Amino acid sequence: MDTLHVPPGAVDHQEDAVNPEAVTGAENLIFYGAPGTGKTHAVNERIGDKRSIRTVFHPDLQNGDFVGALKPVTRAGDVTYEFSPGPFAHALRAAILRPNEEVFLVIEELNRAPAAAVFGDLFLLLDRDATGLGKYDADFPTDEFKAWLCAECDQEIEKLRLPANLWLLATMNSADQGVFPLDTAFRRRWKQEYINIDYAISPAGRFNVVKADGNQASIAWADFSRVLNDYLTDHLSIAEDRLLGPWFVSDVELASSDFVPGKVLIYLWDDLLRHHGRDIVFNTAIVKTYGALSHRVFQSEQVFSEGFLGALDAALEEVAGDA
Repeated sequence: MDTLHVPPGAVDHQEDAVNPEAVTGAENLIFYGAPGTGKTHAVNERIGDKRSIRTVFHPDLQNGDFVGALKPVTRAGDVTYEFSPGPFAHALRAAILRPNEEVFLVIEELNRAPAAAVFGDLFLLLDRDATGLGKYDADFPTDEFKAWLCAECDQEIEKLRLPANLWLLATMNSADQGVFPLDTAFRRRWKQEYINIDYAISPAGRFNVVKADGNQASIAWADFSRVLNDYLTDHLSIAEDRLLGPWFVSDVELASSDFVPGKVLIYLWDDLLRHHGRDIVFNTAIVKTYGALSHRVFQSEQVFSEGFLGALDAALEEVAGDA
């Protein structure tokens, strides 16, 4: 669902636009990295309490959903059609009316839709000059969009162009299953910021892991995820953007269970290791299905391979030595 964030006290008056100190420097910026690294948090940190319009891309999204389209409405008992603005139209309107403010259009999960198709003719607008103003303009996709924007901004606007105060921020994880690849022509029009895996910002929760001898060992999520990621990288050459970020699980999820969170196990079993490597992390001699794995966890029985358990033991000894 698209949401419009308006700072307290802000109003939508055309006179707001009359300000000689116009803001410039807007960019198109993609935050990307492994799941749970805090991409959305990085976006929120960049925006602060400034004006933002936020949307989420999904496989069924179309250009009309993103930009705006004619939709039926009922007026005085009669059905007619009016322009219904999408998140891009809302963001463009906000930026035009407030040239003295930073305005942000946030696109979560950019590559879960065919992004170039969703942008359509707006693709041309993504090139910017040194001030952040769009280098090129484009015709309005429909006369209704043009009429709506001119009426909302109370001025004549002949062409579409990205204002120098309208930032486009997006998040994505290229390793997710079922995503659409971004073609080079589209992606090169965005600056890109990789969010590294930082275990220092992990939630502080702990859980128990059942060892090969049946005893349980308590381990911090930060230590478990670090050992797991190193183990996956060393033994299976898993790409960095498929590893587990520190916020793959939350404080609440860690507090609600004494054992490895189920979302971690199912991500490993059904996603990351679906086609290769389950035996490297799990004891597949005794765990043949995810149902069996889940049952053994619930019964406090061993599920991990002896090799991985050995790596966890080494980490626990290291932590104990540092204490």
